[in-house]
Amino acid sequence: MSAIVTRESLQAMLSNENTNYVKMVVGRALVAIFNNQTESEKSENDTEERNGIGFSGADARSGTLTAKSFLKNKTLADWQLEKWIAPQKNGFARLTKYAKQLDEIAQAKKK
Repeated sequence: MSAIVTRESLQAMLSNENTNYVKMVVGRALVAIFNNQTESEKSENDTEERNGIGFSGADARSGTLTAKSFLKNKTLADWQLEKWIAPQKNGFARLTKYAKQLDEIAQAKKK
């Protein structure tokens, strides 16, 4: 089964010049990751289980709050977007570290 979402393909989507498109990509990705959080993690805006599903401990609060904001407003503020698309030390956007999880979500939807 070939990957639908890779770190490189996600980075390419995040590099699109259309800001509204990028906001939609980031928002939908964060909601997909948010949906993998436990109900307790969703309500506490935190990560309790280190299971490779949902947000990492470092991103739990901002990821959960940003996903909730996207669900409510159907868009992201520029500062919310910047957090997830800014290049990290490896040159890739923060969101790309979730590429494997997003691919698993996409593969499950494909079935």
